[in-house]
Amino acid sequence: MPKLLSEDDVAGYRDRGYHFPIDALSASEVADFRRKLEDMKPGAEARSRARCATRSHVLFTWINEMVRHPKILDAMEDLLGPNILCWNTSFFIKEAHDPGFVSWHQDATYWGLSSSDVATAWIAMSPANKVSGCMKFVAGTHKSQVQHEDTFDQNNLLTRGSGDCSRCRRVEGGVR
Repeated sequence: MPKLLSEDDVAGYRDRGYHFPIDALSASEVADFRRKLEDMKPGAEARSRARCATRSHVLFTWINEMVRHPKILDAMEDLLGPNILCWNTSFFIKEAHDPGFVSWHQDATYWGLSSSDVATAWIAMSPANKVSGCMKFVAGTHKSQVQHEDTFDQNNLLTRGSGDCSRCRRVEGGVR
């Protein structure tokens, strides 16, 4: 029996490869975490903050608290089972009018994992809509890992420049 998600939510995740939205954090919790993120590197360029934030849950107690939030852990347990490891934390920070983007990719393949038996808890700390640049998913692409091509676009927020997934580009007609 799932802790937070319904059985239909879990089945949909297994079929599509994603599930949203989950209201895991209150508005005040999100505001507090965002303030702490903005305070991490006062005066630093947003992209520099994003690049220095990899695996930051081992360095900053507030990020460790966020990844261990009971509702986030309950959702992850519903999807993966009780043995959960937070392997990485990262922030993709894109200010208004910033040309930055995250290219099509499969997380497990981009990370060099041999299995897609992983889940990403994507936490929006600001509105995620068409105007601000919402997250896009391609249903079913989690069912087989495909080769990625690193293209190193200067505006790509992925650390290797790009984890460009050719299957994802074909499905979406090349739109990033």
